[in-house]
Amino acid sequence: MLGDVNLCERSCLMRLISDFDGVIADLSERYYQVYRWSLTQIAPDDQAITVLSKDEFWQLKRQQTPREIIGQKSGLTDKQIPQFIELRNDNAHNLANMVHDRLIDGSLEALQMAKDLGWEIMTVTMRRTSELAEMFKLYPELGQVIPGDRRFTMPDAAERDRDLELKPLLLAETLITLPQDSQTWMVGDTEADIRAAQSQNIPVISVLSGIRDRQILEEYKPDFFADNLLAAVKLIQSAQ
Repeated sequence: MLGDVNLCERSCLMRLISDFDGVIADLSERYYQVYRWSLTQIAPDDQAITVLSKDEFWQLKRQQTPREIIGQKSGLTDKQIPQFIELRNDNAHNLANMVHDRLIDGSLEALQMAKDLGWEIMTVTMRRTSELAEMFKLYPELGQVIPGDRRFTMPDAAERDRDLELKPLLLAETLITLPQDSQTWMVGDTEADIRAAQSQNIPVISVLSGIRDRQILEEYKPDFFADNLLAAVKLIQSAQ
C-alpha cells in the first residue's frame, strides 16, 4: 500500500500536518472531569447516580455515543438530560479546564523526530485560537517544534460541532498560504481529519490515540492506521 502513495523526489520538502487534540494532546481527562462535575450540578443528594469510570466514559465517547445516552447511563432522568448537555457544552472548552489536558505519550518525541529529519511541522486544529494558545502556555516545549506561524486554528467565535464540514475548509485555506513544492502527509484522529485530507488529495494516517475508535474511522477509509503520532512519523519515514 505504501507504493500507492504519490511521493515527491527526495529533495522535496516533507510537510507533516498534524491535528492537535487526540494526536498531540490528550483531552480525555478534561472531558471526564466536566462530565463528573455536571452530574454533581444536576442530581440531588438522594438521587441514585451511576458515575461511569473514565475508561467506560471514554469508550462511549470514542464510539460516538450521543450525550443523551451517556446521561441516561449515568442515571439522569429525561428531564435532566437537556441541562446535562448544556453544562457540558458550556464548560468542556473553558480555558480554566484546559489544565486537565496532557501531552500524549510519545507525541513530543515524535515532533522532535520529525524536526530532526528536517520536516516542516504544523498543526491544523479545530481548537479555537485561545484554546491552542493556552496549551502552548501549559507546555512551552511545544513551541520549539511547532512555530507560531505554523499553528492554524478556528476563530474563537466559530461554531462548535461542525468539524466534518469546517475542517476541510480550514485545511484548504491553510494550504493556499503554503509553498506547493512539498510532500505533505496528514495525521489525525477523527473522521473530519480524514475527510479534510481526502478533499486535498493528501495521504492521511488515522491514529488510535484520540476520540474515535478504529471501527468508526474505518468507515472513512484513511490511507493508514497507526497507534499514535510516533508510530505515524515512523511510518511516513519508512515510505520516503
